[in-house]
Amino acid sequence: MGLPSTLDLVVVMFLVVGCFLAFCGADSAWSVADWRRPSRYIENPEHADVLWTFASLKAGAAGQTVPFAWKRIAELGAPYDANWNDWPWIEELLSAILATLTTVCGPFAGLNIGLLLGHCFAAITFYTVARVSGCLPAWAAVGGMAFGIAPYIFAQSPHHVTVAYAWHIPLFLLVWRWVSTEPGIEPKSPRWWKVCGIGFLAGLQNVYYTNILCQLTLLGGAIQYIRNRSRPALLSALAVIGAAAIAFALMNFDTWTYKLVNGPNEGALVREYKWLEIYGLKIKDLFIPPVTHRSETLAAFSKAHRQVAPLLDEGASYQGIVGLACLLWLVGTSVRAMIDRRERDVPIEAWWVLWIVLMFTTGGLNAILGALGFTMFRTSCRYSIVILAITLLWAARRLSLLQEAAETTHPNAGTKSLWTAGAVAACLLILWDQVPRAPTADETATIARQVEADREFTEKMEASLPEAAMVFQLPVMEFPESPIPGVPSYDHFRPYLYSKKLRYSFGSMKGREREKWQPALQGLMFQGATLNQEAQRIQFNTTNFARAVDELKKLGFAAIYINRNGFPDRAKGLEEALLELGYSKPPIRNATGDLVCVVLEKDGGSTDSEKE
Repeated sequence: MGLPSTLDLVVVMFLVVGCFLAFCGADSAWSVADWRRPSRYIENPEHADVLWTFASLKAGAAGQTVPFAWKRIAELGAPYDANWNDWPWIEELLSAILATLTTVCGPFAGLNIGLLLGHCFAAITFYTVARVSGCLPAWAAVGGMAFGIAPYIFAQSPHHVTVAYAWHIPLFLLVWRWVSTEPGIEPKSPRWWKVCGIGFLAGLQNVYYTNILCQLTLLGGAIQYIRNRSRPALLSALAVIGAAAIAFALMNFDTWTYKLVNGPNEGALVREYKWLEIYGLKIKDLFIPPVTHRSETLAAFSKAHRQVAPLLDEGASYQGIVGLACLLWLVGTSVRAMIDRRERDVPIEAWWVLWIVLMFTTGGLNAILGALGFTMFRTSCRYSIVILAITLLWAARRLSLLQEAAETTHPNAGTKSLWTAGAVAACLLILWDQVPRAPTADETATIARQVEADREFTEKMEASLPEAAMVFQLPVMEFPESPIPGVPSYDHFRPYLYSKKLRYSFGSMKGREREKWQPALQGLMFQGATLNQEAQRIQFNTTNFARAVDELKKLGFAAIYINRNGFPDRAKGLEEALLELGYSKPPIRNATGDLVCVVLEKDGGSTDSEKE
């Protein structure tokens, strides 16, 4: 395939329009106001990561998460700044792009536009790879549509935006085929530079996808070497892995240098073995539709399954009807070839899928590595998107060959029209099956109400406190990935999203000695406290509580922010204890009733910050 033809450009535009309509339909985003509203907020704890996404976009827009530089967020981690350097921040270029969109369009609209671009890139990349692989435009378009609006991408959006950006996976299929088939790739040939470029591109993005690129590339090159003593194939495979490793190292430059200067922090990134079992790839989940499916019957089936299944994925493994048809076709073709003792006729794509299943299924090779201590890739259900790309491209190639054979046998307009109608029908089925049901008016109104309540709450705090005043957040929560009963992991970011001049105690990465003062102070605050079951109040030890508040004021904190969901008595006892200490200024409350801010100012007095 040379330069794109007019037909190719028309198909690409068709895919972009299809992705746009699918995205708008899935999020009910048909107006400018809709695009300025987040599609997820705090209504679903399973999507709690979205608050960190918004926080990182705000920090990026403020120039505090510059690629390759140490990341310190001045408004978080008070009384210090927040250290965001102990977490491997690999997708730095993507984060910079999304931060730019945030600067131009605002945090919610910027992310929505970024997510739409992810769908479009996925569809266009698949179509391009399919055309390079010899597919006819119609079937390349079907595959592009199925991949571009994959249920997986919708399920990962917007809370796992770096995971949702799976657009580059179709490029891996070119690398695996070129490396695995004779005579391999000649080092420094044009094709060699292309695969090295793909490896480097992968290394700049989500490490899960880089992992599978390297595994199957190395496997293909090694098999070529064992079978044919093909050193070029093996060297080319190693070159791809080397290019990915260089990009990966570049993305980790800030993290590694920070650890080199400040010492390691083993407590920041924790991966328990159990998650390898819970979030492992499960074959049956490839067939389970999402709970948001447009079919009431399929949605009800999914809900019933999730209620009884002991191990759940991220709700993202469903291949779609077309994807499942392609998978079953590939499996059937492979099994038939094996039964007929035609092992060489087993498609190479079947071996790729088999490796992914053996490696990443619950209890598979990845779990064995986890048992030995390597638990990095805990959410291996994410490799379902790779299976989808493999089977879609294989089916698109097969259908293209079948159509060409049919048109050769029956060279008339009717034959071509029949095949074109089949492709159109497949696209319509994909749109119906894979685009999630739009949120109801009540659901979108709830999100809008939550956003407005938090925005108004933050504005009231800023009106009551001096510029750069520090706010201590209760209950104390470690960051990242540390939820507590009633409060998801990143709920304390809510006021930061709308704040212009305040600083907050939450948000510096756990594990270092500097961050241990907050749990210690909370321990002092609650030392001797008891839960009065009859009064449904936490009763504090007055002496210990007063000492803790005095410590906060000495550190310069001007207010205490309380998430009421984190306390068994909805923080009523905490508010009463502050009132008893003389902090009688009416508390600031948000409209939804879960957030409270108590200014540490007594009647007729001023905050310590104002005195200073």
